[in-house]
Amino acid sequence: MVVKYRKGTFSKMEFNIDIVKTTTNAKNILGRIKGRTGIQNWNTICRWGFCHSLKQNTLPRLVDEKFDGVEMTYETFSGKYSDIYIALLINNLKTHNTSINSTNLNRYLRAHVNRGVNILYSFKLKNIANIFSLINN
Repeated sequence: MVVKYRKGTFSKMEFNIDIVKTTTNAKNILGRIKGRTGIQNWNTICRWGFCHSLKQNTLPRLVDEKFDGVEMTYETFSGKYSDIYIALLINNLKTHNTSINSTNLNRYLRAHVNRGVNILYSFKLKNIANIFSLINN
């Protein structure tokens, strides 16, 4: 795979994302969102959270928390759109003048997913229709 971003390209060989992890707090929030909305899969909620985090004007904080909540492979997280999610992350890091390397890709992917899950929770979603209304905002 070759990922194109605004100022160049990267080959998949240049980076490695194996596991996407959340904190215990994010796992608890994911459970609450699943219960309220009826969404069956954590990866779907994590994807939406990731995208909402990318909409923010800043990078998420890198905190020294244990990522002992939900674990999924990158393929499970991204599904058939893995190229798109990597390109979005790379563009976000480049926008914030952050080096593109495997360490930063992994750290910021986790940080975006965790921040995004918290953002979704802050919307106090009651059902799946609430999530669709967020798309237009």
